[in-house]
Amino acid sequence: MNIGVAGMIGSGKTTLTSALAARFGLQLALESVDGDNPWLDAFYSGAEGMRSYGLHLQLHFLATRFASMRRMRGLGGSWVLDRTWYEDAEVFARGLFEQGYMSADDWQLYQRLYAELLHAPAARPPRLMIYLHGPLDTILDRIATRGRAKERDADPQYFASLHRRYENWIGGFTKCPVLRLDVREYDLIANPYAVDEIAARVRTELEGELPQTELWPERSRDVSVFPAPDGLELDLPSEARSAPPTR
Repeated sequence: MNIGVAGMIGSGKTTLTSALAARFGLQLALESVDGDNPWLDAFYSGAEGMRSYGLHLQLHFLATRFASMRRMRGLGGSWVLDRTWYEDAEVFARGLFEQGYMSADDWQLYQRLYAELLHAPAARPPRLMIYLHGPLDTILDRIATRGRAKERDADPQYFASLHRRYENWIGGFTKCPVLRLDVREYDLIANPYAVDEIAARVRTELEGELPQTELWPERSRDVSVFPAPDGLELDLPSEARSAPPTR
């Protein structure tokens, strides 16, 4: 069973993903957009960088995402995912095409690859998608105070467009049930125990499928972080350490 956590940059996906994995004793797949990505800095350098490197960046994300999914499938168990493949293709890549940063031919090629990859066994939809949303002003404030330097320096109009695309995407998303969370209603950085109510709502959605004993506080869980060459950090409980990565 997989639980996806979706939401635009600055919504707090990584913080919530980590908190829920620790709370339920599930394995954790954290997205690492900075490691081993030669296109990211060039992409964020401005409009010309987005036009020149948009396809490169999105193909990199698509390839590393599905390689990580195959690895997780080989390891087995239940996972909490920091962002999903649906967002990679249906929000980010589509957005670059709609904004003129990806040509029609490039977008057609990307769609063909994405459609084929969706047939892979590892692309089974999550059991639940948790969608983090909030007003654009709230998201921009979080990016300004908590975001990466390259995100803080990006054109605010880019984030405004991204915010609209996320709302449009989730409005038509039907691959699995969706639990919507307003990011204004909690702050896990200021109050880590705010995860209590969120965990209760997730358990209501997935009753009978989650471990009956919740793990809290986080230090009660023995965790190792495995660096993954495919762009994710696989945060595994101790019982999964002996399972070799499967390609």
